[in-house]
Amino acid sequence: MKISLKECPRELSSQVCEVLADLGLEPSLDASVSLSVSEGDALTVSGTKDDITVTYSRRCELFRALSMLRRFRDTGEPIRESAAYETLCYMIDESRNAVTNMKEIRPFIRTLAALGYDSMMLYTEDTFELPGYEYFGHMRGRYTERELREIDEYASSFGIEVIPCVQTLAHLAAAIRWPGLGEHKDNADTLLVGDERTYDYVRAVLAQCRRCFRSDRIHIGMDEAVGIGRGRYMDLHGYVHPLKIMTEHLARVRELCIEHGYRPMMWSDTFFREAFGNYYVKEGEWDREFLAALPRDVDMVYWDYYHDDTELLDSMMRLHRDMGCRTVFAGGGRKWDGIATNNTRSLTVSRAQLDYCDKYGVRDVIITAWGDCTAEASIWSAMPTAILFAERGYRHSATEEELDLRSREVFELPFESLIAFDLPNRLPGKSVNVNNAAKYLLFNDPLERLMDCHMDGATVADAYRAHARTLHALEGGRFGYAFRALALLCDVLAEKSDLGRRLYAAYTAGDRKEIAEISASLPRIADGVSLFLRAHREQWYRENKTFGFAAQELRLGGLRERLLSIHERLEDYLRVNIDRIEELEYAPLPHIIGYEEKYVYLAPFEKMFTAAICE
Repeated sequence: MKISLKECPRELSSQVCEVLADLGLEPSLDASVSLSVSEGDALTVSGTKDDITVTYSRRCELFRALSMLRRFRDTGEPIRESAAYETLCYMIDESRNAVTNMKEIRPFIRTLAALGYDSMMLYTEDTFELPGYEYFGHMRGRYTERELREIDEYASSFGIEVIPCVQTLAHLAAAIRWPGLGEHKDNADTLLVGDERTYDYVRAVLAQCRRCFRSDRIHIGMDEAVGIGRGRYMDLHGYVHPLKIMTEHLARVRELCIEHGYRPMMWSDTFFREAFGNYYVKEGEWDREFLAALPRDVDMVYWDYYHDDTELLDSMMRLHRDMGCRTVFAGGGRKWDGIATNNTRSLTVSRAQLDYCDKYGVRDVIITAWGDCTAEASIWSAMPTAILFAERGYRHSATEEELDLRSREVFELPFESLIAFDLPNRLPGKSVNVNNAAKYLLFNDPLERLMDCHMDGATVADAYRAHARTLHALEGGRFGYAFRALALLCDVLAEKSDLGRRLYAAYTAGDRKEIAEISASLPRIADGVSLFLRAHREQWYRENKTFGFAAQELRLGGLRERLLSIHERLEDYLRVNIDRIEELEYAPLPHIIGYEEKYVYLAPFEKMFTAAICE
């Protein structure tokens, strides 16, 4: 469909044309469809099929409205929406081995605008240039000051506020290992509270953020400060209750934020862990002395990526309300387990969590897209969950039909195709609570067979063949390069997933013919790993800075060499150069994961890796 811009503020015309092009709507001077754009009191799309008028109350709403032009032309029904959230934010993890490159961040920003997001965070522990700290982010792909300013400027032009997201206490292991911060640490992950060098660092971070970003909000982190006060701090000061240490540190950091013109927000979990022994609690009351010391102008970010237990959600919302601070909720698009995602589970828990945001009047929500396990999944792979958050923010609902409609409007893909990012982790009879099956099976050693008690080999292999066909069929559309990588992964898993079971059965039965067939397949599977690695490399270099891919090459290259080594071992056995294979003398045992008896899982495969053990 060609569209002619009839009326549009001059400062927005280039952005409108960019988003229209992303949506497959061609801007043209001689188009039969004309578009008028103006500021109003709400997001609206109205007029006639050939003369369309769009209004917006916030700039980001303009670009969301553009994504609905086809719908308006098809139905002729006016569209009007109002935002339920004051903040609808998407957080990209830039600290787990991958840093989004400057070429890919631009279409990502435009897509967030088309979905209706008003803000974005780049989670940067040490992956930004910090004057005075030469080793900060060294060889980690850190953003330069110029790059951060460019991102902020570009996002702002689409109505998206870039909120700096840093760490001012813990989660700094990558930086602490180098000169500059290691001299004043409490433990290997946490800075030393009370040491003035810690606050010199915080000042430097805040000053750099102020130079790079126009936002007056900042996320100061402070989550998961495990062992705070129990390392070097205890050597210097003796035992002090961690809650006291945390509130003293927060008071100092808050003062520095105010000096730099920032209103801070922070993750709330460390307070909960030290007060209740756990983050997620179903009952409890805050200590009054702690509440009295807690500043009310620091927003508390309640993060929960796992739970849809209504009793738990109600308790957590109540406890956050009782802190007396503004509550921000952070959910998650589950892309952090490995190569493939689990949006299916994220959609389920997010619906329940956003219901409780509504119940408790929480109007600031964030979707986090973490990259744990070295950020193997595509930057785009959490988009199914991002659509859900956006639709709850504007439609106040998100039915399956609405999700599918928005997927088609923004990505020109049905929702079912977009959620194909989950396929390598989706196996027959397996609950959607299962996480990361693809990665466990990819690296499951065919001789040691640590995961073999937890799968039905033939059924799983057949499932991967079907997934590979589905994913290969998506190679021609948007994200085709990422779907191709996942398809090649499934090709490998179709042959490798039941390898250990077959090999052990043949060895114990003395079936040398079957062992020979398995041995002959190993070089072919190794070649499949190489094909997957090349596709994964293409995805990485398209989306990220080059830094960090060495980890993927070492892992997958090691896997390939291990398969070839096992091939040589089997050939030696078949030639009677060795009389036994030591690993195959042992029967496989259930792999115990977790810390409680209820998390000891037996066969079949679908009963293990539930959400509980992965948190």
